[in-house]
Amino acid sequence: MICITHNPTETLGDYLFRTNPDRIFLLCDAETKRHCLPRISSLPVDHVLEVPSGESAKTLETCERIWYELPEHGATRWSVLFCLGGGSITDLGGFVASVYQRGMAVVYIPTTLLCMVDAGIGGKNGINLGGLKNYIGTFRLPTAIIIDPNFLKTLPEAEWLNGKAEIIKHALLSGNEWNLLLKNGFPNNDNIQAWIGLIEFNTRYKQEIVTADFAEKNMRARLNFGHTAAHALEYLYSKNGHILPHGKAVAAGMIVETMAAESLHICKPELTLEIKALVMPLFGRVEFNEADIETLNIAAAKDKKSHGGSLVCSLISAPGRPCSPIDISENVMTKAWLRYLHETA
Repeated sequence: MICITHNPTETLGDYLFRTNPDRIFLLCDAETKRHCLPRISSLPVDHVLEVPSGESAKTLETCERIWYELPEHGATRWSVLFCLGGGSITDLGGFVASVYQRGMAVVYIPTTLLCMVDAGIGGKNGINLGGLKNYIGTFRLPTAIIIDPNFLKTLPEAEWLNGKAEIIKHALLSGNEWNLLLKNGFPNNDNIQAWIGLIEFNTRYKQEIVTADFAEKNMRARLNFGHTAAHALEYLYSKNGHILPHGKAVAAGMIVETMAAESLHICKPELTLEIKALVMPLFGRVEFNEADIETLNIAAAKDKKSHGGSLVCSLISAPGRPCSPIDISENVMTKAWLRYLHETA
């Protein structure tokens, strides 16, 4: 169940009345505890679990701490875990709940645009293994997803960009929204009402693909467009002790992978130009050096979408025309990385 509401307390109260869990837990980080929890503070939560913000929380150590804390406060498989936050919180909370006593109910309450349109939709749960993103995880849907667009008012600009990157990706994959985005761009961030239509379209689009291919055996893999290169960039930055925002990584990843598709004659040069025209003014350039390309290719080949050590990308031939994942040679990918460096300088 996905519900878009301006009254999350009432919607969550209805959920609790229908499901009658024996205990109610809430997972959040310091930011969502301060900025978002007050909006649902009247809910009868038995215990709040707080973790660090961002990807740093997505570790086995954090999971273990939560798994010890839950039984200390009476959690059973008939309890429910509310996950209040962005994609890191829903990734972590979904994984924790999916294996605690072989599965407790979990409800997502997304507070970021990225989580509302992508990360919180689809039942992928996971934690990181060192610098390898979401290497440990499960497929398990939340019991409900309660989206309150008013949480967007709490977001800094960087979090808006994380969500906008995934909206661009969905527009390219579906074809339906691409020309509108090129022509009109995004609504102003403070026009929350104007964002509701975009949120509805993106949740519906992703949910349709997930329903058709829940375990990502075929068509769901198209949602990985831009992400093989993006995860390699995130790995490179993490290895060097820095954090690259996911949206900026995906934006660069879509350009790099489209350049690779162009060199393979899968798409026309016009597609690369259109993506750059929309993406670059919003996200700018991701900085790396030619000397980093070997590391990027190794990381891309280790991405969880790859198999047998090959480098696999989900490409598109035109807006609305995604391709099946294909193996990309190291030579083609190297040329795409170099082209990105030279053409975005």
